Amino acid sequence: MKSYDVGYGKPPKHSRFKRGQSGNPKGRPKGARNLDVAVQEELKQLVTVRENGRARRLSKRDVIAKSLVNKAVQGDLKALQLILSKADRQGIDPPPLSELETIDKSILEHFQRRLKRGPNDAG
Repeated sequence: MKSYDVGYGKPPKHSRFKRGQSGNPKGRPKGARNLDVAVQEELKQLVTVRENGRARRLSKRDVIAKSLVNKAVQGDLKALQLILSKADRQGIDPPPLSELETIDKSILEHFQRRLKRGPNDAG
């Protein structure tokens, strides 16, 4: 006869982990990286970029940020919306309208009207 109970939380002795062993021995290896870690490391890598005729080494993260800001400055509304929402989440206030040029004011006012209307409104 059995000298111990077998049931929930009490597996048979022959199928229990051996001394010094715990968990799944064929499971995730130590040091395995997930996608977030891989992306972060990739964004830290340096690349050579030509800026104003000279070569500079920047991280990929910085290159993406510069590209996004340049697109927003050229009038790409999606890039501008992304930057403004990021600034809003971080509590960064946009510059006061008095410091902007007239054309900049009109662009921002037009963009704010479009945001308030929403994507389904025509016009």
